[in-house]
Amino acid sequence: MHAEKQYDSNQETLIQLKEFFADQVPVEIKKGEAFLNYGEPNRKLGILMEGLMYATYVSDSGQEWISRFFYPPGNSVLSSHDSFLSGENSSECIRAYEDSSYIFIEKKEFDALLKESTKLQHLVRLMAEESYVRAMKRVHMLQSLTASQRVKRFMEEHSGLVNKVQRQHIASYLGIHRNIFTRILNKI
Repeated sequence: MHAEKQYDSNQETLIQLKEFFADQVPVEIKKGEAFLNYGEPNRKLGILMEGLMYATYVSDSGQEWISRFFYPPGNSVLSSHDSFLSGENSSECIRAYEDSSYIFIEKKEFDALLKESTKLQHLVRLMAEESYVRAMKRVHMLQSLTASQRVKRFMEEHSGLVNKVQRQHIASYLGIHRNIFTRILNKI
């Protein structure tokens, strides 16, 4: 029941947010193309309309890891939030996992709308809260669950992604080796 409530809340927030961006023309992005590259400031906030995208970062050891998947409706806000808020260069890259479409608003326009609209301020607060809750759940998952438990949790929470995303990418997101992920998946 809690997952249904979260889905409904995300869906409602997304519908309301789309109203603010109703005049925006969807941008088509091909598989592999970047919404945001490493080292660029994130000057736009996007909403994924269709498709699947993902964020990556490079660890101190030089390995690239997947940190998030973006897909409508629950995870459709495209942004490297720290770069968007600070104006600094992004330590993340956001790319299309498959051909996708999104709408976006520039940071300056977003800030101006935010000053004018208490409704948008409320939506942004809700989105920040939802994002924080997801981030904390992920941190707790990575810190406290075994690899097998992480795979099972991913299967429950993101079942629609299992057949769309390559195993090594799910393994990266879960912080485990691809072979371990495959072995666990075969036992489920």
